[in-house]
Amino acid sequence: MIDQATGMKPGERYCVENLERAHQFPGFFQDGKYYLGPELLTAVGWLEGDRFIYDSLDAEGAPVFPDRVAGTINDLTLNLVDGTALQLSPMAVSETFTAPIDDPISPIDEPPPLTHSPIRGPLRGSVEGAWRTAKGKTPLLLSAAVIGFVAGFVITHSQRRRR
Repeated sequence: MIDQATGMKPGERYCVENLERAHQFPGFFQDGKYYLGPELLTAVGWLEGDRFIYDSLDAEGAPVFPDRVAGTINDLTLNLVDGTALQLSPMAVSETFTAPIDDPISPIDEPPPLTHSPIRGPLRGSVEGAWRTAKGKTPLLLSAAVIGFVAGFVITHSQRRRR
């Protein structure tokens, strides 16, 4: 349940209008949780009443905000613990955010295979052989087995001669 004092409505997304010298919030709020990406799998922040808890760590592993409390939200304004006020604005949900995950991908939407893209570097062209079918791998596996068998035979036979 979203606290009415925040000014947010259920089901709507709100982005934080970032200021130059304030902490940057690249994600969005939805239904009392703060997400970094559109997939809505992991919330990195949430509301407890009007308090915004932000579970973010700095490079040393310490919380970015003391006790993880980033500030409070009142009337679509995020008031950070350092006194900075950041406006929240409604965010339009695009088609990519609402598309179901299990829709089949049409051939038009599929990216081109890597073998047709320009590849530069020392491994250029070596990716092509990695896409062999099981039928195409059989001779390769048999060859490797024969080489292993012959190598084992030679090593064993050379050790017997030494004795």
